[in-house]
Amino acid sequence: MERRPVLCVVAAAASGLAGCTERLPTDLTDGDGATVVGSFDGGPDRPDCAVESRSIEVTVSNETREYETAATVPYPDPPTAFDADTVVDWVPAFKEAHVTHRVLCGRSGSGEIVEIAYATERIEVLDGAGDATIVYLRYAGGATAGVDDGALWQADIGYSAAAYAVDETGAARVDLDRPIAPEHEAFESSFRDPIEEGTLVAAFD
Repeated sequence: MERRPVLCVVAAAASGLAGCTERLPTDLTDGDGATVVGSFDGGPDRPDCAVESRSIEVTVSNETREYETAATVPYPDPPTAFDADTVVDWVPAFKEAHVTHRVLCGRSGSGEIVEIAYATERIEVLDGAGDATIVYLRYAGGATAGVDDGALWQADIGYSAAAYAVDETGAARVDLDRPIAPEHEAFESSFRDPIEEGTLVAAFD
């Protein structure tokens, strides 16, 4: 598998987590030339709601403090172009929005989420036939602080991995079982194709 040197940069992270963004071609998927949206029946399957932040008061160690609850990040508009660099910028923005929606949409009970963290640790473009850009994304995302029964809790989040396929019609995603990187020998045998095995998550009209 041929690999070329790449430029590594620090990825933005709301929680202060640092990341590395790479554009490292590999040769994993073949594809059959079908469009992303045309490969699925029905529309996108993703959590979708609008939750705004609000102020709450929490008593911690007999001291009342004010917190802002977490809000959903809107899903980004379709990419302005479908070259690899533009798609690489779009996928983490979409994933961050997806994380906030996954955490906040459909919540029930009296608890509140006050912090959702997201960081892109690594992103790579995977070579494949067809027009879709296949992207490997290693990220950390989830609720890291909240209030339950009047008590403030905090949590650490680990890294996960996903593969995205993006073309001018839409985007599909599949979660990868282990967040291993493409240069590991086990990656190719465990890789899942986001079109063949994934879910349609965005349709670009």
